[in-house]
Amino acid sequence: MVSVVIVVIAGVYAITRWQQARETRELLTLLHSNDHGEAMKAMAGLRERGSSIEDELIRNLERGNDPVRWRAAVLLGSVSTERSREALQKALTDDYDDVRMDAALALGRLGARSAADRLALMVSNEDEEIPVRTAALRALMLLNSGPHLPEASELANDRPPQPPSEEEIEAGAEVPPDDTAQLRATAVSALGALGGVADVEVAGRVKNSKGESAATAAGSALMVLEESIDPEEEPNADVRRVACYAITDLVRPTQDDELSATAAGILIDALDDENGNVRIAATHALGLMRIPDSVEDGVARAIEDAKNDEHYWVREAAQETAASTGLGG
Repeated sequence: MVSVVIVVIAGVYAITRWQQARETRELLTLLHSNDHGEAMKAMAGLRERGSSIEDELIRNLERGNDPVRWRAAVLLGSVSTERSREALQKALTDDYDDVRMDAALALGRLGARSAADRLALMVSNEDEEIPVRTAALRALMLLNSGPHLPEASELANDRPPQPPSEEEIEAGAEVPPDDTAQLRATAVSALGALGGVADVEVAGRVKNSKGESAATAAGSALMVLEESIDPEEEPNADVRRVACYAITDLVRPTQDDELSATAAGILIDALDDENGNVRIAATHALGLMRIPDSVEDGVARAIEDAKNDEHYWVREAAQETAASTGLGG
């Protein structure tokens, strides 16, 4: 009787494995489909089987057509082996933009710190496509790569000219293009993420750092974020909005009261921004950080004023921040 049960179990196991292998082969075939929807279904089905199809994925990454190569790069992002990391690093020089972009993000997800310097070169390469540079910067954030704080600072500071006034536009002035807004927004996020993990030597290489005032990497990053939140320096409202949250990411892990007080002051100033979304972000951001005793009164007044803002969602954000901080009534 026992032997019969063993035979049955073995048979069921063999059939199950055969069915899984057949399904995997079918999904790998669909990965080459010209139908994007079918290919996406195949990727979803293959995501959990990455380690068992690593060889096939690497071949696809190296020899497939453009769509197959970027799909393989995405899937290799869940295969944590040295071979996968090596294949993805090679793919950083692929001719197709999407392959380079997805390879960079995959390396970040895999924690491939050995790729950090190559990713930083992509970030700084002005001949590279903006989405690829943005992906490489996001990968450095995933790697928590503090030594590359200066690259993020450089990008955050690389702003277009301020747009002309309405009067100048009416007189025929052209609005300058802003092709790097997405990249700058990612750069200010990176400043918030990386500023607390970089060292003092790195801080000295951050653009606009000012000697003794840049005693820590976080302090250097905060100075750049202060400019990125200032409408007279940063013309793009979405970048300014992101900078509000980046400030909280930067100071939240620290117990430095001076740094936190400076950050709170910057956010209070942002409550005067003409753009409502920036004011919403600044109000929320104050509720996400520790408020030192030395600036509690100023923050309370700012929150109370925000409750009377003309923008409905600023008023709502002020109510939430007042509740979370116990300040502002």
